[in-house]
Amino acid sequence: MSVDIQQQPDGSMRLVGIDGSANSGFQVTANPYTASSVDQTIFTAARACVVTGIIGRVDTLGTDAAAVTAQVRKVPSGTALTGGTVLHTGTFNLKGTLNTNQVLALSTTEGALRLAAGDSVVVDFAGVLTAAAGCISVTMAPL
Repeated sequence: MSVDIQQQPDGSMRLVGIDGSANSGFQVTANPYTASSVDQTIFTAARACVVTGIIGRVDTLGTDAAAVTAQVRKVPSGTALTGGTVLHTGTFNLKGTLNTNQVLALSTTEGALRLAAGDSVVVDFAGVLTAAAGCISVTMAPL
């Protein structure tokens, strides 16, 4: 039997979930990218949740002379992938240090990290990826 503790908006706590139907836990979505990758949706929320972390890792460096970066965005249904709200400060550097994790600092803007049911998380690439390859992972928790 699975029972979890859940904090309520007023700060109180309660027990939730029985028989494996716990109301908490984490959802991790991993978005591998390659030189042929394009802006893409990596997750669509079936219920309200909050982004708790974004981490990327470069496996193969991009070789283009210009900057090659990515932003992770929250995008409501009906909004272009390049629209919506950036979920972090700065950008993920696809030409960063090889085999080294890049932990992106999450946005501190009120409500920016909260996804409503139907919102999507997308990766928006900038620059020419050339040989770039790696993975960007986003961790979320249900609300």
